[in-house]
Amino acid sequence: MNPLEPVDDSLRQIHTSGTFLEKTDLLKKAMESVKEWEDNVPGTKGSSLPNVAKRMTTMENALLQLKEEQQVWSRLEDGSENNDNDDDIIVPHSANNDSSNHEERFEEMSNISTNPSEKIEANMKAVNSRDDPVVAFIRHGRTPHNKLALFTGWEDPPLAEEGEEDARWAGRLLKEHGFEFDVVYTSWLFRAIQTAYFALEELDQLYLPLVKSWRLNERHYGDLTGKSKKMIANIHGEEQLKRWRKGYKVRPPPVSSYSFNYPGNDKRRAKYVKDLPISITETFCRSFEDRKLTIHRKFPKCESLFDCMNRSIPFYTQKIVPEAVAQGKRVLITSHENAIRGILMHLCDIPEDCMNDLHLPNGVPLVYNVKRRCISLLDEGSNEDPVEKYDFGSAAKYLFRACEIEDDSS
Repeated sequence: MNPLEPVDDSLRQIHTSGTFLEKTDLLKKAMESVKEWEDNVPGTKGSSLPNVAKRMTTMENALLQLKEEQQVWSRLEDGSENNDNDDDIIVPHSANNDSSNHEERFEEMSNISTNPSEKIEANMKAVNSRDDPVVAFIRHGRTPHNKLALFTGWEDPPLAEEGEEDARWAGRLLKEHGFEFDVVYTSWLFRAIQTAYFALEELDQLYLPLVKSWRLNERHYGDLTGKSKKMIANIHGEEQLKRWRKGYKVRPPPVSSYSFNYPGNDKRRAKYVKDLPISITETFCRSFEDRKLTIHRKFPKCESLFDCMNRSIPFYTQKIVPEAVAQGKRVLITSHENAIRGILMHLCDIPEDCMNDLHLPNGVPLVYNVKRRCISLLDEGSNEDPVEKYDFGSAAKYLFRACEIEDDSS
């Protein structure tokens, strides 16, 4: 191979020689050859890229491996050694309501007793998919943290394979019912952004504007972030775990300003936050360290459910409503359980003492009819009642109240 020197020094850079290692137009010819191959050989289009392994931390990988080993030993003890390949099967979304697949619900038993004779309707016919103004909510798909029962909060794991299917299933269901949207709102966290992407891909609406805000982030679990819920229960006791998880205004232990889990240390995102007050203490300390003025915002070091709602509800009422809902736009929100809980509390008048008894399944679309002021579930084409199929908790009776305004066509 004979390298070709550039004509002049205009293409040279400091750390390169400026030498072209191949003849010109080779890349263009290669791309034309690939396109010709795809056009003439069936089954080759779009299949050239291999599947990329899911991003996973060392801790997640180790815990998942430990869990798999425990399951193998459990099956051996039960005489079920012939089912060793079951762990490799991706759980379909229809099985997503199984309690064994919801480690996130560790110690989430309800404090409110429900009347078995009280029938909760899902308002499945309460929305016209093409005419009514709607806001559709989707809790992100499952992640490795969910499977391992870890406090996730603002930690940023990607979707697991099951979580990607959750998101795609939600998009397919919305498309089957004829939904089209005008704008999408999501958090800054990877799992919520991925959920929006996969759902929009199924909807054939990847062109939609995507608005990201930290105010739609999950509740910040402070120093509990990334830790096992069962481990916290063993160390601090189950009663303390319940207070941290279920106390409406109880905050978990805060993180340090020097912690990896402190949002202010994530310089990729922190520089874009303009809607938080300036922290005098953090600004002084960081300016002293940097030897220059470094303005630092007052990022949360931990949050209660009340704190999380105090940012998600105003974002909905002061940002999403005037920008989109009041303009007649159809809105899709992909976010996190506690952030969505807050908005639903505002829309459905759910009492404060019932908020922790509301559970939102991963990847199940909840459609709010702005005109009729009610939440609906979509018919999945099965004979199962979705309220019974999915575990919404005992507060479901507030979530699925009858519509305030009857359909004009009735």
